[in-house]
This record gives sequence, C-alpha cells and structure tokens, in this order.
Amino acid sequence: MTVELMVDEPVRVLVRMLPNGKIVPTSFVWRDRTRYVGDVGRQWEERVDGKSVRCFLIKNVQNETYELRWDPAGDDWRIYRAWMHNVV
Repeated sequence: MTVELMVDEPVRVLVRMLPNGKIVPTSFVWRDRTRYVGDVGRQWEERVDGKSVRCFLIKNVQNETYELRWDPAGDDWRIYRAWMHNVV
C-alpha cells in the first residue's frame, strides 16, 4: 500500500548540471538516509511565499515518489510530499 505524506522538510540534494543549464537531482538525504533517484518526471515552477520555486517529481530506486522543491535564490531544497510504501 502506498501512503501520501505531507512533509515540507529541508533536505540535502546532489544534482547534476547539464550543459544546457538544466538541473537534475541524482540523490538526496532525508531523515539521515540517502535516497537515490531512479527517474525524474514532471518539473514545474510555483510561487511559494512570494518566491519562485522549481518543483521536481522524482522516483527513487525503490519506486517511491517524492516532490522536491528548490529555491534557486537561496539554493534551498525541501521535500514537500512523499508517496511511500509500507509506512509504519
């Protein structure tokens, strides 16, 4: 069973910068555990508290889905939502 969690917590994210300037998350550390990105899906921009943030819908290698948000002005990353398996 997959459960959606509203999280909104800071995370450390490792990214790859492509030659065209596009940012691609490759892994992130959340709650003292590294999660490796298996697939990057939809990307979009939103206004949050008057700032423009870039949103990434990603799947980790365990096939769990996360929404990461990046504030380029402050270079701050947050995990906003998570769809996880076997949450206890």
